[in-house]
Amino acid sequence: MTNNLDNWITPKVDRRTRGPKTKEVLKTEALKRIVKNNKIHFIKAAALSDVCSKPHKNEQYRIITEKQFNAFALILHLLESEEIEELYLAVYRINEPTVTSIIDFIEVGKIKKATFVISNFFNQTKKPEKWAIMLREFCVNNVNCEHVYTHTHAKVLAIRTESGNYYIFEGSGNMSDNARIEQYIYENNQEVYEFHKGWMSELIKDHCKDGL
Repeated sequence: MTNNLDNWITPKVDRRTRGPKTKEVLKTEALKRIVKNNKIHFIKAAALSDVCSKPHKNEQYRIITEKQFNAFALILHLLESEEIEELYLAVYRINEPTVTSIIDFIEVGKIKKATFVISNFFNQTKKPEKWAIMLREFCVNNVNCEHVYTHTHAKVLAIRTESGNYYIFEGSGNMSDNARIEQYIYENNQEVYEFHKGWMSELIKDHCKDGL
């Protein structure tokens, strides 16, 4: 086994708003921002493609890497060929450009429905981070988005696409730039998808029940 950890994989395992806007204007602005904000992340998506192809159904990759890619790179990678019907994301923290880009994808219909489970550390400090405020306000005003800030360190992305794929990406990296050794599991499995969808949906339900 090589000592080079650049990438190592086990064998496969079978806004801001400024007033009302028309949809077309909103789509145009969103698409422009996507191009601007995502250039570096498309490089990361290409790095993910270099490590492994999209898994077929019931296929799994286990990855150790020092390449700079994360769950957001996977979103971009999948959107190159598929549209996302449902997205469930549990993560400790996100940066502002990534939040802006995800919101843009939702607004233009590339992501139909999204649920976010994020650490309450960034929402309950004396001065919440800008991205936390932006995401909270967007979810509150969008029927296709749900969110909860809670005591979590989980890092899971679960996606159902319009073509019937169920992608899961989980591991040590946050949705921020990282150049450390990170480990991930990347698979296409409906049962695992439903598992992660279930516990995140339960958190959202409890959040609404408690009025938090």
